[in-house]
Amino acid sequence: MDSQLIDPAIDDKVDEFDEDEIFSIMDNVEEKAKDDAEKFKITPISNFNILSGYGISRLQEADITNVSTILSISRVTACLLLVHFDWSVTKVHEAWFDCEEKVRKAVGLIKEPQVCFLDFKILDCDICFESFTCNMMKSLGCGHPYCINCWKDYIDTKINEGPDKCLALKCPNPSCTIAVDGDMIHQFASEPNRNKYDQFLLRSYVEKNKNMKWCPGPDCEFAIVFQPNGVNKKLDVSCLCHYSFCWNCGEDAHSPVDCEIVSLWLKKVSESKNINWILKYAKQCPKCKIPIEKNEGCMHMKCKCGFQFCWLCLRDWFQCDRKSCDDYLDRQPENFQEKIIEGTKRKEAREYIDKYTYYYERWVTNELSRKKASENMLANHVEWLSALLGKPESNFEFLNEAWLQVVESRRLLKWAYVYGYYLPENEKAKIEFFEYTQGEAEAVLERFHHYLETKVHKFLTGEALDQFEDFHLKLIDMTVATRNYFDNLVRTLENGLADVEARSYSGIKRRFSEM
Repeated sequence: MDSQLIDPAIDDKVDEFDEDEIFSIMDNVEEKAKDDAEKFKITPISNFNILSGYGISRLQEADITNVSTILSISRVTACLLLVHFDWSVTKVHEAWFDCEEKVRKAVGLIKEPQVCFLDFKILDCDICFESFTCNMMKSLGCGHPYCINCWKDYIDTKINEGPDKCLALKCPNPSCTIAVDGDMIHQFASEPNRNKYDQFLLRSYVEKNKNMKWCPGPDCEFAIVFQPNGVNKKLDVSCLCHYSFCWNCGEDAHSPVDCEIVSLWLKKVSESKNINWILKYAKQCPKCKIPIEKNEGCMHMKCKCGFQFCWLCLRDWFQCDRKSCDDYLDRQPENFQEKIIEGTKRKEAREYIDKYTYYYERWVTNELSRKKASENMLANHVEWLSALLGKPESNFEFLNEAWLQVVESRRLLKWAYVYGYYLPENEKAKIEFFEYTQGEAEAVLERFHHYLETKVHKFLTGEALDQFEDFHLKLIDMTVATRNYFDNLVRTLENGLADVEARSYSGIKRRFSEM
């Protein structure tokens, strides 16, 4: 079971708050959201759709049909046009009707195929230099015939080189720009490469579409279509594989913090792996201030900048020997070492480490708890409980919803700690309010998570099965209550804690007039 992460110092501040007023802020944010929904006459809706490979293929085929019909061209030609214009139907139409000849030249579409040989003629292949009858040769209508085997090798090679090579494939003749269409590729490619080509074509439809992305979840094959609706402005999207990510930056979903803060935090996490080591085993060069590692027993240090100094007293090495260094240190005031540390900002580094560690540990712990909850959700407990209780699996959907809520709440709590880390230190009231509400959020989630985990474990062992209906009703209520609490918390944080006036610890002033 995950331990409750509430700072003991928070408990000491609880008495400074009027709890009714504190929770009224959260409730007020919820009321504002409801008022906005009424004002725009909308209900909360998702701003994204999830597509399987079949769904993507249907959209792709619809766009090909659109271009083919309106421009009165073949489907394979329409496909070449769409690939060239990054699958934008609008761009194809605009460019074609603006100057068809220019588009044909750019894409490699031949308007009048050349008849370069007769059926009874023997021709030489310019790739393998063998002679073949005409029925063993194939041309794009550009006047450059090649034997069937060379076409097969050429097309298979380009497919194996990747989508950049095969989706905009041209005639093998280096001076020719005529495009090789999908029919030709399907005619000569091996079966595995035909399938690979089709996958490249499908993936390009997603990857070139600015409103579509592949889900970055492990082994996930779903695509997300993002549809900004002007009302729901959230950038966090959740796939059917239960992976959530930010549409804007591609990182894990991270509300209530923005992408810039996430980037700063992840950079800090990466860099800080060495901070404790540097603090313990390094000092700054007195000249250039770069941290220097002491990896030998000798006190003679030489920086990359060329400056040589004594590790103990930090003076120029040539002005110091061991005896004079020891005598020099002995003659200094008792706080000399502390002054050296302060001079190299080690004290500030320690304060930085302490603050960072506090928030980092909670960030990591909630992520670990989130992963554990995800594992529990995927453990297929529903099938087992269905057999134990003799009820259809559809009756246990509330369990999946509860686990999903735990996973989502852990994620929100994880990133809320990052939000707290970057709160300006001079905004004491906001920090105080944040710490209190964060502690409450931890407590709310711990009660919910603990209840769900322990009860499910008990039922799986066959204990207290007669209490399952009571558990069912209570868990639904707890799921809704937890969801509402965290929705309100996120809205409050995303609103910049606007209801909390940045002032001294003496109190918190609420401003309801703007809500």
